[in-house]
Amino acid sequence: MKREKGQVLMELLIAITVGVVLAAIGAQLASVSLNAARSSRQQNEGMGLAQEGIEAMRAIARTNSPSSQGWNKLYLPPDGTGASSTKGIGNPFHPEVIGGEWQLVSGSETVVLAGNTHTRSVIIENVSRASSTRAILAAYDAAYDDPSTQKVRVIVSRTGLPDIELSAYFTRFLNEVTVQTNW
Repeated sequence: MKREKGQVLMELLIAITVGVVLAAIGAQLASVSLNAARSSRQQNEGMGLAQEGIEAMRAIARTNSPSSQGWNKLYLPPDGTGASSTKGIGNPFHPEVIGGEWQLVSGSETVVLAGNTHTRSVIIENVSRASSTRAILAAYDAAYDDPSTQKVRVIVSRTGLPDIELSAYFTRFLNEVTVQTNW
């Protein structure tokens, strides 16, 4: 078969166009994949910081010091001598290792992991329970205050990503008992 003079040029242009389109699609897929991997890594970093925050709060609640029982540090933050008014969303704290043990410190903290800056806050809230069922109420009601339970929320935020929030209820179950020896 005999080809027309312009047919080879047309086939070449079509082949180049198809190649360029496929390369552009491949580059876009690679870019989306890299962005998804980066976002996933940053979310995992945030989740790790939130989990660490909950575990640090558990350690604080269970550690006694000469000045305060651990539970008191949650109930009267940050050191067990505060006031119940120092709790809630407007009064964030963060865990910090001081003197070899976890301590509760006022304010949020900034944590840099692999070049990514995260902000971690611990929010401590009072809890109320229904009088009949003892179930935890969705919203705090001072009339049904449960002084033996505190809600702890750890919030990790990073610009451009949704906040990560973990929460846990802590109960006062490790009270110390002392024996009266002299009346």
